[in-house]
Amino acid sequence: MLNYLLKLAFIGTNFSGWQVQPKGRTVQGEIQRALGKIFGCDIKVIGCCRTDAGVHALDYVANFRVEKEFPEEKLLKALNGILPKDIGVYEVKPVDESFNARYSVKGKIYLYKIWNSETRNPFVYPFSWQIKKKIDNVVLERILKKCLGTHDFAGFAKLEEEKNTILELQEIHIELNGPLIEIRLKASHFLRYMVRRIVGTAVKISLGIYDKTLIDEILEGKGKAPYTAPPQGLHLEKVIL
Repeated sequence: MLNYLLKLAFIGTNFSGWQVQPKGRTVQGEIQRALGKIFGCDIKVIGCCRTDAGVHALDYVANFRVEKEFPEEKLLKALNGILPKDIGVYEVKPVDESFNARYSVKGKIYLYKIWNSETRNPFVYPFSWQIKKKIDNVVLERILKKCLGTHDFAGFAKLEEEKNTILELQEIHIELNGPLIEIRLKASHFLRYMVRRIVGTAVKISLGIYDKTLIDEILEGKGKAPYTAPPQGLHLEKVIL
């Protein structure tokens, strides 16, 4: 049995997320269909994580196992020839049989983009959360930094399969480029909705909508994040192998 690694990117706008669902177009579903055409059999693709509807990925890692050998360059060309234009595979290579995209990755970096302006930029709009009211970036950074380190992030998560909600948020960086605010968060793994709820709560505090003590209360297990930032601003930027 051969094990192949895939590196890909996708625009999440018209997808119901990564994972195959009974209804809705998914990234996993499109890739499995393309591989089925190439190899002539059903193939299950394992992804490094689930992404929600509307969330984008600049660097997504997946793997699949198959009996038939296929040259990497030809497989890469075939996949990109079959897949829709909002998915692009940029690397295919054989890996050790033990590699599993869900469990073998060492970390992830998520990027969240905010367009803080009253005017709309059509090139940024599909990939960001537009906020017209001026954000206090000093407060925003201060609130976000409170999440650094090891905490129980249950209050920021949509709890489903997660049994352990304690993890270390290793890095948080904020970069300002005119009205564009880019927030990067790094951890070994993330809980579902965690990034969007951290960002959403911090932004609402910076706008004066919520009290500044709210983030501490959530981290102390005394409440739940009241707001989830919209999906189009979230990008899986880097998967660390």
